[in-house]
Amino acid sequence: MRLNGPQYRQLTEALLDAFPTPARLTQMVRFRLDRNLSTIALGDDLTEIVFRLIQTAEAEGWTAQLIAGARDSNPGNPHLLAFAQQFGLAPATPSQPELERIIKATDSFLDVDRWRTRLGEIEGQVCRIEIQPNEDTIYGTGFLVGPDVVITNYHVVEAVIQGEQGHTTDQKSQALSSDVILRFDYKRLADGTTLNPGTVYRLAKDWLIDKSPMSPVDGQPEPKSGVPQLDELDYALLRLDSVPGDTPVGDKPEPEAPLRKWIKVPTQSHHFQPDTALFIVQHPQGEPLQLALDTNAIIGLNENHTRVAYRTNTLPGSSGSPCFNSNWELVALHHSGDPNFAPTHRPTYNEGIPFTAILALLEKRGLSLEQCVADAYAESVSPEPAHVSLQRGSAASSGAPGTLQERTRYLDTQILRLLYEYFLEHPGDPRMDLGELTVTLRFELADVIQCLLGLKEKEWLDYSLTENAQGGVIWLTRLGIRIAKSAR
Repeated sequence: MRLNGPQYRQLTEALLDAFPTPARLTQMVRFRLDRNLSTIALGDDLTEIVFRLIQTAEAEGWTAQLIAGARDSNPGNPHLLAFAQQFGLAPATPSQPELERIIKATDSFLDVDRWRTRLGEIEGQVCRIEIQPNEDTIYGTGFLVGPDVVITNYHVVEAVIQGEQGHTTDQKSQALSSDVILRFDYKRLADGTTLNPGTVYRLAKDWLIDKSPMSPVDGQPEPKSGVPQLDELDYALLRLDSVPGDTPVGDKPEPEAPLRKWIKVPTQSHHFQPDTALFIVQHPQGEPLQLALDTNAIIGLNENHTRVAYRTNTLPGSSGSPCFNSNWELVALHHSGDPNFAPTHRPTYNEGIPFTAILALLEKRGLSLEQCVADAYAESVSPEPAHVSLQRGSAASSGAPGTLQERTRYLDTQILRLLYEYFLEHPGDPRMDLGELTVTLRFELADVIQCLLGLKEKEWLDYSLTENAQGGVIWLTRLGIRIAKSAR
């Protein structure tokens, strides 16, 4: 990848906007790219530092990694998103003038920057679902509705639901929960080069929170014989084995990186006014994340409001995608296209499940999505087993990666994040009980101390460690807090 003159200027401006201080830029380069900014550029002129950073990346061939790392570090920055679109590293959107026209035409209350910011945030909350049953890989889309809860279509994971019970689907597919991968952050350049294989999550042991199957009516061409029943909504709520919503985007986050979070579910019903906008963020045919946008999308609801038809384009693999109105508010779960496959028929609509119908069914079953999410989260952050060792513990129980090097980096990052949050909440506190870190991180105290000493050696922190003779508790002195605060 080589940048031309205008692109060089655009990237410079985007990086300056996304990382307004040398400390913030230094963290991004160190954690995301494993490089030392001080060896690339010195001084107080941030513009000059950014210029030399891009210059070095160009000369050494890691410009694409710089763009991707910056986007992972600040996924909501609209200028980085707009720049990355040129290289296939963000979902494509219309040009600035066209996007302004669309936003105005759809009566959105968002301006262009906020519109792009919201898209950048959503991008990290949508995943590609991959299932490898007894045949070719099944692809679908899912999205976070809580820290560790993903929703997708029932028919996407039907092979797993049936397979866990020893059955097969009507298509003779069968799979187990261990065959399922939920892949976030998958990035590929426009030339087909995979830049980031993504961050992979798996299903929890008790993974199926709730489900509702498809309706036989869904497979009928128009005119249909009836409408789906109120409990035939084609969804599955899945619990993950760790908590992606409470961690930053990417596998090498810096302490100040924003959390991934999740898509907020609607609190009131949406009026699907005909010929209004509908946006779908999807992984069509297993490809990197794409945005389908139609400003005159809505066709209308069916008789019992269990389906909504629209014109927004989708492809196989898009099942389970979130559907949004013009203000990026979640309104539906995409589930299928026109089921008329006659050779002479031209498909006329796609179809989704109004999200309020899903919430209503959960309520009828004595559930609420908020409670399902809270219960799943409580299980994910349970302190049992109590502690994990860098050398011999289970990575899965702490959410850390598997190798010693990866797990050490993970613990370094989590310690820095917790210290940073502590400094914000206790600006005058002279000490921090590092024994509390072992409870939060579920690593053994010796490992926490080991990583703290390593951070000191790396010059990320400078502090004194003293021991409390009564309880053997390690304390961080005021000196360390003051220096760490200035270092951020």
